[in-house]
Amino acid sequence: MKPEKLTPEEQRSRFERRGIYFPTRDHERDANKIQEIGYYKLKEFAYPFSTTDTSGEISYHGLKFNRLLVRYYQDKNFRIFMLHGIEDIEVRLNSVVAYRLGYKYGGFGYLDFKNWVDRNRPRFEIEKEQFYFKKGLLSKVKRSSLPDIKKPSNINSDGFPTVWTMVDALTFGDTLHLIDLMSPGNLRAISAKFGCTSTEFVSWMGCMNFIRNACVHNSDLIDIKLKTKPTPPDVYKDSIQTAPGGYSNGIAIAVYILKYLMHFVNPNYNFHNIKETLGNIIGGDDSVANALGFASHESTALLREPLLDD
Repeated sequence: MKPEKLTPEEQRSRFERRGIYFPTRDHERDANKIQEIGYYKLKEFAYPFSTTDTSGEISYHGLKFNRLLVRYYQDKNFRIFMLHGIEDIEVRLNSVVAYRLGYKYGGFGYLDFKNWVDRNRPRFEIEKEQFYFKKGLLSKVKRSSLPDIKKPSNINSDGFPTVWTMVDALTFGDTLHLIDLMSPGNLRAISAKFGCTSTEFVSWMGCMNFIRNACVHNSDLIDIKLKTKPTPPDVYKDSIQTAPGGYSNGIAIAVYILKYLMHFVNPNYNFHNIKETLGNIIGGDDSVANALGFASHESTALLREPLLDD
């Protein structure tokens, strides 16, 4: 079956037939806007408002085209603002990991995994993890643009950098993998720097990494559903929509996790942009807020407040 090749006007007409309301009669302008953004990208943002009947026909039930555009552009802003905050978390995490490993085991002690990993893991598994980590690290060092990572005073005879420069070569996922390998004592010490238990820390950082990846790949963030649903911070539980088995897996949990973690990274961080963007998307409509995982449209007001138990 050959893929359909629709003209911009045919794409606009199809949206209209399926129930998207175009308030103006400027069909050419609307068709060009669809072409500019992409038919399937707009269809992605319209999906939460759609139903499909038994014949496979899609209906968008009068969704206004202008509202669809607002969702698209505000989601773009939302991704930028969330990524900005998550990057601050990532930088702080690397600093904490480097300090912990460097303080306890010296500048190159991290290279001997048995120093700091959970010793309940099989010895062969630890050796395998160490081999592949060191192999990948040498490749990352070669590609790194950080001047200090290649300074003779910062590398050992095998070309490996000190722990304090090593962390700058890691991705967020790389750092979280090291976290996953750590002994309970090391994990507790690092988690304490972010005001949470080890279990919360692993869950929340995994959530932040998932959202970060969604941001950099231009996914529809406002409608994202968390595959592994973390428990929200206690201070924000009342602001999250409940669901069977606990809480909604919408974006709200990730927003409040970022808010909580940022308190221990930069308590003066301004969440105004995130709050304003969510306000533009929700528009005072509780049903929209609920779909994103918020208890109500007023729940986002907490984003401009300090941590509740200060």
